[in-house]
Amino acid sequence: MIDRAAAVAAAQEALARRAAIVFVHLVGARGVEAGGIGLRAIYESGPGLSHAVATPGIDEALAREAAGVLASGHPRAVNLGADGTPATRRDRVYARYLLDPIMATPRLLIVGAGHIAVPLARLASVLEFETIVVDERADFANRERFPTADEVHARPFDEFLDEFEVDERTHVVLVTRAHRFDEMALRRLLDSPALYIGMIGSRRRVHIVYGTLLAEGYGPEQFAKVYAPIGLDIGARTPAEIAIAIAAEIVDLRRQGQGRRLSLKEFRPSEGEGQ
Repeated sequence: MIDRAAAVAAAQEALARRAAIVFVHLVGARGVEAGGIGLRAIYESGPGLSHAVATPGIDEALAREAAGVLASGHPRAVNLGADGTPATRRDRVYARYLLDPIMATPRLLIVGAGHIAVPLARLASVLEFETIVVDERADFANRERFPTADEVHARPFDEFLDEFEVDERTHVVLVTRAHRFDEMALRRLLDSPALYIGMIGSRRRVHIVYGTLLAEGYGPEQFAKVYAPIGLDIGARTPAEIAIAIAAEIVDLRRQGQGRRLSLKEFRPSEGEGQ
């Protein structure tokens, strides 16, 4: 059993690191030596379960289930037999657990502070994202243009991205004014744990950027989390409409929706492209 103070401390420490954890609560049992009702363990990717919960089979099953909860972000109740196989409350032997995730606020990093970034930052605030905007131009990256953003930085893109700590709860949107800035940003982001990297631009511009980076030695698999052209296909034309399409794609990804994306996910460079 983990006491309340230890659970609160663990949650605070994980949130400070922007790590995601799962509280594993025993909520009922029959015929299984599972200990008392209450918080039995904390799960985190990598370390796994903080404490043994019940039988080895149950512990293994709980670790798998908790990993799934972290992936979905939603709590889950599971019934397990003594060997860890699925059970129901009609069974003579079972233990019921509630897996409750504690996760840092999702972040949206907007690289570029032009016309699309302004409505996108507002939408991100409505969607309860921690929102950070960066642009080299102080007359674009300022509080007057982005009153709802959590942070606004007027700094060179490369300098900022070299220092910014991207984590697996970070979504990045590249809406810079030139594809050379997109290339520079992607070089710094492709190996990061960012959940989503969306890049504005026409299909031609996307091909140029992808081709250049592939010619430099980056592998096609590194572009798996890059969505470009960015957004869902809603026929967007104005900056506000494009911002809605981008926000919709991020929501679609988070909620495992079925929206039609504009992204060139099957991109393969033609021979010599990017040379």
